[in-house]
Amino acid sequence: MEAFFENIKQHVPEQAMPILKKWFTPNPFRLTVTKTRTTKLGDYRAPNKHFPHRISVNQNLNKYAFLITLTHEFAHLLVYEKYKNNILPHGLEWKNQYAALIITLLENNIFTDEIAAVLVEHIKNPAASSCRDFNLTLELKKHDIGESTIHLIDLPEGAVFALKNKRVFIKGKKRRTRYFCQENSSRKQYLIHGAAEVLVVE
Repeated sequence: MEAFFENIKQHVPEQAMPILKKWFTPNPFRLTVTKTRTTKLGDYRAPNKHFPHRISVNQNLNKYAFLITLTHEFAHLLVYEKYKNNILPHGLEWKNQYAALIITLLENNIFTDEIAAVLVEHIKNPAASSCRDFNLTLELKKHDIGESTIHLIDLPEGAVFALKNKRVFIKGKKRRTRYFCQENSSRKQYLIHGAAEVLVVE
């Protein structure tokens, strides 16, 4: 499994490796680091007669985001081993397992103090995807490498912006973690998450 762990080592904080080796050695799986996907950060697929457990994680994630996503998917593997398909994918069993794994990472000071503080709240009721946690998404984005990212929350009301799919909107009023935004072409209203990456349109 040396090559397997060398692959993981490139993508996570180095101090997390002893924990991951302890988790993964008795619970092997096939890991694929994939190209960026806009619909998900990672996924888990249960074993069948042709394949073992499989986990994929997007390659564009920073080390903290990659580790959290990998932990999220590994929790699915552990829950599958206990319950197979007899429970909800993100039900109480998964929430408890995911929280337990994150607590182990927190106890070993793997994250920055700021990320750790957000994670403590996050694991109280984790969502099906970490990107649905507005505060966690914004905190993790601070550690991205490369050009600074603009999020919808950063723009003033009335600003014109484009999403990655090139659709252009005008930012409106806030509703919890999302904003009412009017699409320029159709004049229809949409709720868009404040953590959405946007491009300012002059």
